[in-house]
Amino acid sequence: MKKIIQYFMLWLGLAASSVAIAQTKPEFEKDVKGGKDHPMLKRLEGSIMLKYATKKFDSHQVALERVVFDYAEQKIKPWKKVMAEGARTTLFYREPKDASTLECVRSYEEELKAKGFETLFEGYSGGTASSDSNQLDNGYGRFLAQVYQSEKDYGLQEYTLPGCEDFRYSALKKTGENGAGDVYVTIFAGAVTDSWKDPEKGIAAGTVVARVDVIETKAMQSRMVEVKAEEMEKQINATGRVALYGIYFDFNKATLKPESDAALQEVEKLLKADQTLKLLVVGHTDNVGEFELNRDLSNRRAASVVEALSSRYGIASSRLFPFGCSFASPAAPNTTDEGRGKNRRVELVRWN
Repeated sequence: MKKIIQYFMLWLGLAASSVAIAQTKPEFEKDVKGGKDHPMLKRLEGSIMLKYATKKFDSHQVALERVVFDYAEQKIKPWKKVMAEGARTTLFYREPKDASTLECVRSYEEELKAKGFETLFEGYSGGTASSDSNQLDNGYGRFLAQVYQSEKDYGLQEYTLPGCEDFRYSALKKTGENGAGDVYVTIFAGAVTDSWKDPEKGIAAGTVVARVDVIETKAMQSRMVEVKAEEMEKQINATGRVALYGIYFDFNKATLKPESDAALQEVEKLLKADQTLKLLVVGHTDNVGEFELNRDLSNRRAASVVEALSSRYGIASSRLFPFGCSFASPAAPNTTDEGRGKNRRVELVRWN
């Protein structure tokens, strides 16, 4: 009887152990420890997060065209890009077994476009990386090597993804408003080949692995919303002009937003304090888009400011002259979001 009890207890122990093993998912069958989806993005159902990394402030290259190696010159040709700076989140996903690169990229794009993002650039390898139809590079994983310089993963970034034949890339942007910074999202999805499969990570031949980067640029710190009429007068007397960052418009539009009222009221005080003062109202833009389109936009925005000061604040239109100069007179380099933010402005320039 004693032996029967011992065998029974042993069986219970083995059974409990089996249940514990069954309830514990093996590594890479669950999200990496500490990993979490970005609030702006939903993942494909059934995908697993393999890597998660965040930086409070970092840079990330956003590709705007194909990366090409010039065999005659033996170097990479210059390629268009945006160097985005700000809070960066990097996510690596192993997508469901039946997912394609197209489904993966399109799912993220649809999610983002519903939230106001626009596509800056997208491309497809054509299914064979060495083909002339490859829209992203001319072979040997050059796109990945050149574009992704931040937060590299030794296995996934150096071997698994560069070995893909079927891969896609998409870069999207949401323009910040009312002092908020722009947001960039890039997606690279590749179907793993048999040569670079990684069974330890659950990555078989044909499995799609995706890298998603979200860059939330910092809002410009030097916005002059609270500049008073007295400070405007001092700057005009000292330099002949003053830049206003409290004049707001929607993206690619010339209608003044209500948030502009505080700045307009200070301009009204400036002009009523000195009845002899005449001003050029000069609209400035960043260099996103064609020069002539930006010149028309900047001119219409300047005209909107003049019209508001005349019709709503009683300033004689003869004292104001609207002028748009596109991106011909930058206040900062257009190579960063902060610089482009400083370039989107209205200036008051003395002309008497």
